[in-house]
Amino acid sequence: MNYSGDLISMAKTGPIIVLDPGKERTKGKEAIFMNITAAKAVASLVQSTLGPKGMDKMLINKLGMVSMTNDGVTILKDIGIEHPAAKMIVEVSKTLESTAGDGTTSSVILSAALLDKAEKLIKKGIHPTVIVKGFKTAEDKALEILNDRAISVNFKTPEGRAILKKAAMTSITGKAPDVHKEMLADICVKATEIIEKDGFVDVRSDVISIVELNKKIEETEVIEGIALSTNSLNKKAPKIIQNPKIAIFDAEIEAHKTKAKSKMVVGSPEERNQIIENEHQNMLDIAKQIADTGANVIFSTKMVKPIVLEYFDKRGIYVSRPIEEKDAEHVSYATGAKVIRNPREISAQDLGEAGLMEQDPRADGGKTFIRDSKKSKVATIIIRGETLQHADSVDTSVDDALWVVKSIIEDGKVMAGGGAPEIEVALALRAFAPTVDGYEQRVISAYADAVEEIPKTLIRNGGLDVIDLTLALRTAHLKDKNAGVNVFSGKIVDMEKEGVVEPLRVKINSIKSATEAAIMILRIDDVLRAKHIREVPDVKPEHMATSYSGMAPPQLNERR
Repeated sequence: MNYSGDLISMAKTGPIIVLDPGKERTKGKEAIFMNITAAKAVASLVQSTLGPKGMDKMLINKLGMVSMTNDGVTILKDIGIEHPAAKMIVEVSKTLESTAGDGTTSSVILSAALLDKAEKLIKKGIHPTVIVKGFKTAEDKALEILNDRAISVNFKTPEGRAILKKAAMTSITGKAPDVHKEMLADICVKATEIIEKDGFVDVRSDVISIVELNKKIEETEVIEGIALSTNSLNKKAPKIIQNPKIAIFDAEIEAHKTKAKSKMVVGSPEERNQIIENEHQNMLDIAKQIADTGANVIFSTKMVKPIVLEYFDKRGIYVSRPIEEKDAEHVSYATGAKVIRNPREISAQDLGEAGLMEQDPRADGGKTFIRDSKKSKVATIIIRGETLQHADSVDTSVDDALWVVKSIIEDGKVMAGGGAPEIEVALALRAFAPTVDGYEQRVISAYADAVEEIPKTLIRNGGLDVIDLTLALRTAHLKDKNAGVNVFSGKIVDMEKEGVVEPLRVKINSIKSATEAAIMILRIDDVLRAKHIREVPDVKPEHMATSYSGMAPPQLNERR
């Protein structure tokens, strides 16, 4: 009897079922090729978006709202991937987005190219384990090459600051209107300069974005501190407060509430008036307690009642219109103020501090600015656009550019763009491959061919000749390691001199994530899927939706 992988074996007692009959199984090369096909399908969705001349995708959600973007991770998040192997590629791209902020499209394209090369090698008889080992060897060599070819940057010098701007412009190109890319790059660099602390930039926590519509994109600006789209609720509140003491409430300032569903019975109008008066006095006592802490600026997510507002107004205490919870969190983070959920428990230790609070009622709906916050340095970017699509494209491009500048400040390394690093890696890997014994040599050469898919896609998306320019790039790199393709002119130029640079972190993380995704898929040789069986349970007539106490409503019977 053959025991090699049989799921049902015969015994004296009859067949022994090892695997659940409700499972669908795909194994061996069939499973690998199925997963590779799914991964390549994901790459085909975003391949045309790569580069400054990449195309856009129109995404329509379930509510019919339309958005247009060429941001790879945004597309992959919104299209609804179902295949498990394809989801693995998407998850890897999300990880890259959270660590480098850019390069997601490149990593997806590279992972698909690696899997395409692996598929051809498997068909030639090379085992997936050998391919995995070769990919790891090639990855280590590629990372070594990238580090050797990187350009050092000191962001504190004028030259370094210029490189930060160039890198931000490179990231923005093709995502936002080109006429505004220099202005947006300046905003991103300024924002990172505001929040930079000892060579570290936390764009996730220290940069706040506000989107305003029906404005021109060139009106986008960055403000040192927090800008809130609100103004004072009380008319006599001062426009400027030096060294404000800030209190934040996520609750109403009101009298003690009775228990739920409780009733209060009064015997006369006088008794009712006395109860109301007691409630008002209770609220005034809470307001006095707040004022006694020294608070002169109050932000609340709830509306402040008129009697309390009047009390604060007489004492020159600023009270904001209701703000959103996320704004309350931003103010708390920057100033150190605690978010109070029980106003009766407030103390002076719960207040936050800043250097200046000012309000501008002239802006649409008014704005309140908190500057020189004492706990954390914060920058607010007010993104403006004529339509939601315009503002959304600017918001996405600014976010990517911020991460690019962050990476350069923290690592101090950049690389030339335009496909230059990939060509350099591919040439070096081809020279390295003959030094490796066995089938790994072929795997490393295949890895080099896959890496070249990035510049080829840039050329293809620019409407240029892929074969001629790829060959020209290889030749140019014999003399200039920074040679890349200018998709606008169609010429091979020194991309560093052209000002097209990218963070070393983006290139390294793209190689790492793409290789990791390819290896994960190549290691899967068995896919077990549970069948989806929808069973309709027996339901008693009295429990049917069309029945009431076991009897069908007459109107429903009449319709039938």
